[in-house]
Amino acid sequence: MKLFSMQILEKGLFFSLVALFFISCKKNNPQPEPEPEPVVRTSDQMIRDSIYYYYKLYSLWADQYIPQYDNTFEFTDQYTSADAILLGLKSLTPAYPNYASYGGFLDRFSFLDGLNNYHTGTQSRLRMDRNSGYGLYISMGTADSKVARPVIYFVEGGSPADKAGLKRSDMITSINGDTDFAVAVTCDASGCKPVDQNALNQMRTRVLNALEGGGLQLELLRQDQSTYSQKLAYTSYIIDPLYRDTVYQYSTKNVGYLALSSFEEIENNNDNQQKIDAAFQGFENKHIEDLIVDLRYNTGGYVDAAVYVANKIGGSVAAGELMLTYICNAYMDKTHKGTNGMFSDTYYRKTSNLNLRKVYFLVSETTASAAEMLINVLKPYLDVQIIATGTHTYGKPVGFFEQIIENKVSFWPASFQLKNAAGFSDYWDGLLADRRDVTDYIFLESGDTQETMLETALEDAVPGSKKKANARKSTNQIAPRMLQDQQQINRIPERGLLKSQ
Repeated sequence: MKLFSMQILEKGLFFSLVALFFISCKKNNPQPEPEPEPVVRTSDQMIRDSIYYYYKLYSLWADQYIPQYDNTFEFTDQYTSADAILLGLKSLTPAYPNYASYGGFLDRFSFLDGLNNYHTGTQSRLRMDRNSGYGLYISMGTADSKVARPVIYFVEGGSPADKAGLKRSDMITSINGDTDFAVAVTCDASGCKPVDQNALNQMRTRVLNALEGGGLQLELLRQDQSTYSQKLAYTSYIIDPLYRDTVYQYSTKNVGYLALSSFEEIENNNDNQQKIDAAFQGFENKHIEDLIVDLRYNTGGYVDAAVYVANKIGGSVAAGELMLTYICNAYMDKTHKGTNGMFSDTYYRKTSNLNLRKVYFLVSETTASAAEMLINVLKPYLDVQIIATGTHTYGKPVGFFEQIIENKVSFWPASFQLKNAAGFSDYWDGLLADRRDVTDYIFLESGDTQETMLETALEDAVPGSKKKANARKSTNQIAPRMLQDQQQINRIPERGLLKSQ
């Protein structure tokens, strides 16, 4: 009986151990983990993710300064808006040490605009194309040295203002029925300034607000003291960038003059190409020896258009020589360089027979991008002189192409830098002027030989050509004067350095 009981106990212990073994094996061989739930990103989060992605992919500074994350969210989720993440990315680029007023980090150029009423954050702006609006740019001046009024300093070719016949130097006396746009000034030998700066600031704000409206009714006073009125509609228009070309003929030589407000696309024998070709054919026919290129209101445009103009100016002198090379990050270098790549080296083509002695560039501190590129690529081959309203141009040696994100954001990361044949590309603080602080005298039309900037170039090209403006003195009239610092109410929008994809 005792033996039987022991056998039963041993059998029971055996089955218990077997059961325990199977249970233990089951615990040591776990079932596969369930698939993780997909991460759901909101539209705003996806926009911020895309801004990081495209900046890392295309930015000129991506390789050295922008970190790669295994999980992009580690970076993007630190920010709450599109503006904030772009600022965060730009702040990773190095500071520019050589120019106190540069504005901080080297990338001050990459930008984004909201599309379809999307607001990108605290700095949100909806995309405002340069070729939308009135094409009217206004400064301040005084005709009697007692009160200053708004004065037109530039009219964009092809714009509503241009088609309506508005001119540089026209003084605005009324806007939408409001005549209260006069500000008291005091003038001395050094210039004119407002008696009350706050009054000037308030007036400027009212003019800016009017320029943002859907229509303008203007009353204007011309320099011949005639008055006229004009109604303008806010609309889109096709820019006519060549707003003046002529040849000044002297006994010793002929000098050409070309005024370009931007570098619009030149392709397929379009209007821009035909006008540029006609202007340079005129220069060749008159056998000009020097050329004056007016870029004071030119904030850039397309690289290929600037290349086209450079070929014309380079003529016989630079034909066949290297014009420019591109600097970009490793990804862009690998995927877009080569014989047929969009970033391959560019060489001069002989598209004119000009053999110029000297080229003068009239510039301001808003002259930028493709305009600066044109000056820089000609410097290794021609005698170039820069005549400036200040001390230098704007300083933008980098270019862009657009990325549309979620149909809500237009993103333009600075993606390439241009270098001339001498290897120079670091004009972050602008191209330095040879002649500085020359007045942009807005009371004379562009192309008038008595206009201060043009007169300065002509006097150098043809010594003794300078003419004094005595007509006003003979009629005992006070010459109109601008306010100190030129006091532009609205500035021409940046056009950029654009590359077609």
